[in-house]
Amino acid sequence: MEIIRLAIRNLVRRPVRTALTVLGVTIAIAFTVALLSISEGFVIAINQSTARQGEHIVVLPEETGFQPAPMLETYGATFSQEAIDKIVRIENVKAVYPVFTRTLMPRRELAAFLSLNGVTSAFLTDLRPYLKVERGRLLRDSDKDALVIGAIVATQHKLDMGSKLDVQGRELEVVGVLRPSGGILEDMISYLPLGTAQELFGGQGKVTLAAVTVKDLDRAEATAKQINGAVAGVKAQTSEELMGVLMDFVKIARSMHLGVASIALLIGILFVLSTMIMAVSERVKEIGTMRAIGASRGLVFRLIMSESVIIGAVAGGLGCLGGYLLSRLITFGVAQVVGVSFLQTAVTPRIFATGIVTALLIGTVAGLYPAWRIARANIVGSLRHE
Repeated sequence: MEIIRLAIRNLVRRPVRTALTVLGVTIAIAFTVALLSISEGFVIAINQSTARQGEHIVVLPEETGFQPAPMLETYGATFSQEAIDKIVRIENVKAVYPVFTRTLMPRRELAAFLSLNGVTSAFLTDLRPYLKVERGRLLRDSDKDALVIGAIVATQHKLDMGSKLDVQGRELEVVGVLRPSGGILEDMISYLPLGTAQELFGGQGKVTLAAVTVKDLDRAEATAKQINGAVAGVKAQTSEELMGVLMDFVKIARSMHLGVASIALLIGILFVLSTMIMAVSERVKEIGTMRAIGASRGLVFRLIMSESVIIGAVAGGLGCLGGYLLSRLITFGVAQVVGVSFLQTAVTPRIFATGIVTALLIGTVAGLYPAWRIARANIVGSLRHE
């Protein structure tokens, strides 16, 4: 404890330098925590949106078979609706739900994008039973120009029951507004009758995907292979395979985040290292005097290391708080530009612990060389130092 008190006193003696060093490490930790929290929040949002979905297999056009989020696809690829009849006849297939998706992205207003899913009425009741209506009703087989909108769509486009929305020159009437589902992706989708979507976008007799349920879930993978063999031009994947593809994307993004964060952390190490080298250079005579009156090399080493680690600890705490605030600021900025936040932040205890431990490591690594250097210095030479 005496060493810690002495280390704190030495740091307080040079407040400006100490504050600037702490600030440098704080920025590095804040940047790291913010990136990790956004990555974690994205994974949580995806899991919320996909874990509850009722389909066991998703069939996509072959050229977009890698797409990890088919309900939000924007590629425009389709396959013939006649393929649905072939899929239904496969032994283990229980039901097939054709979907026609389009995402409208106006050039001038990014916030005005609209993700439309043309579906049958059974799609929502069978595969999305967790989507509950807050106002109005779900789609019916007899509907033509009806629209059921997600909670975020209602807010984003200021729509409510009875509102008219112009899509491709045709007015669709909002007949239902869904409750917030807890999954951002789900709440950003609007549903309209399959036939209407096909007419609006010139896709008569075409679908962009088919959601398939099976009788025996243990045979889902084998059934997907059967679909690929029986139907040309499509790529059938189980929900688990699609999740695996998505997680690969997430891993790549997380690796990029960590790569950028590593640069920030290296800068943090250099901040502390330069500060500690300057600190010991200015205190050579002082430390020589300590050695002359009986202080051991180990004591001097621990003193310098304590100063460095204290800087790391303080910066770690401030950096975790700053990282949380920065992640919130980023999501707020995205929401202002796009009109809705695609990002969720999740500053979990694990991320906080990572930030603190990383800051302590920065302090430890950066303090090793200055502490070793001054502890090994010759006593007589140190006393003569000017």
